Amino acid sequence: MRHYEEGIYNHKMVVLARESRGISQKELCEMSGLSQGKLSKIENGLVTVTNEDAEKLSGSLNYPLTFFSRNERIYGVGLSEYFHRKRQSVTQKTLNKIYAKLEIRRMEIVTLLKAIDLGDVTIPIIDPDDYDNDIEKITQIVRAAWQMPKGPVDNVVDVIEEAGAIIVPFDFEQANVDGISVWHSGMPPLIFVNFDRPMDRIRFTLSHELGHLVLHRNPPSDGNDIEEQADRFASEFLMPAQDISSSLNNLSIQKLASLKPYWKTSMGSILKKASDLGKITERQSRYFWMQMNKLGYRTVEPPELCPPKEKPFLLDEIIKLHQNELNYSVKDMSTAMDLNPIEFQSLYMKNFGHLRLL
Repeated sequence: MRHYEEGIYNHKMVVLARESRGISQKELCEMSGLSQGKLSKIENGLVTVTNEDAEKLSGSLNYPLTFFSRNERIYGVGLSEYFHRKRQSVTQKTLNKIYAKLEIRRMEIVTLLKAIDLGDVTIPIIDPDDYDNDIEKITQIVRAAWQMPKGPVDNVVDVIEEAGAIIVPFDFEQANVDGISVWHSGMPPLIFVNFDRPMDRIRFTLSHELGHLVLHRNPPSDGNDIEEQADRFASEFLMPAQDISSSLNNLSIQKLASLKPYWKTSMGSILKKASDLGKITERQSRYFWMQMNKLGYRTVEPPELCPPKEKPFLLDEIIKLHQNELNYSVKDMSTAMDLNPIEFQSLYMKNFGHLRLL
């Protein structure tokens, strides 16, 4: 068990902790009683943190003292975040909070994985340039590699977690962000997802993030829109053109509604697929979108058509294994992860399954 020692701290963890709570230096100074000059020097690693200072930071930020002495590498945003244009509407303060929380969750999961064998990650890494940016063909290769049957994906969550990625429910602070994926060396991919969305939207988000994992481990070629590529991947993954094409003839709003429960994707996604495949003209597409808007379906589609919930299982299994096989108490796990027990329970205590020890 680690203990805090005076002067042994990682100043970057102070910044990470503050940003994860969504507060400014000035606000932390008001909460802790530290001067802003001193806090600024602490965050820049220019002064020693005394026991008194550490206690003030710990109490104000609600992290154990040991949190500030973590010395592992801290990662910043990845390619998909750098190129994600839609998130420009989110304030920088909100983005900083989201990214800080993501990085802390990643570090906590790394701690949990030290005693766990998840097996191999079977998500292929394919450079779009190697296939002349034919994203649909790459998607078909992935489905074939995983021996997926024709037609709709029955359970996207299960398919992705069985391939070795861990899906993590995540609070994106009411920002217009549905999901973020990270894949760092030495650990499995993590997909952080807002599970407060309708399940058809969650399925598309997961498939979109899977597209990033497959396609974008390396910087894209000039002019390539990686968000558009990930959307194309998700569309083909959920609705393979060869399988859905014949169903898109003689399209109508009523037919879109009838196709949704089968394909488990939004009516909007099916409409976009029909347009991409040339099943409807541009004029027809505009008409259908006008009808969707008139019916309110561009905002909320009929809830009775939404597919059933799909629940991630890997992270819950990891927690249960620590409890049942390694005899970890809640206090043991929260201490190991540098969290206060109440916060640990709110984040990680859910349903469980089975894994094996290393």
